Amino acid sequence: MALTERTIIDKYEVVGDFKHIQCRHATIIERDGLEISRSYHRHVIAPSDDVTGEPQEVQALVALMHTPEVIAAYEAHVAAQAPEPAPEPDVAPEP
Repeated sequence: MALTERTIIDKYEVVGDFKHIQCRHATIIERDGLEISRSYHRHVIAPSDDVTGEPQEVQALVALMHTPEVIAAYEAHVAAQAPEPAPEPDVAPEP
């Protein structure tokens, strides 16, 4: 009775105005070649993310969807969401 475990990316979804890419990973447990368990987790790639560690197929999808226009729009959106810096407090000099 041999147990094996493997992980594959089994689904890609492109969502939202800024083309976020969701990658679903399936972890498959098999006993003697028959699947006995499968679980999932996802990670999301934003237009500004570094994808050098991703599989080639993910990098190709990113290159297709994250155009310079999409990246610029996303970065402008993120910058617009940043909080304003707090004003400096008025501190009277000590006599």
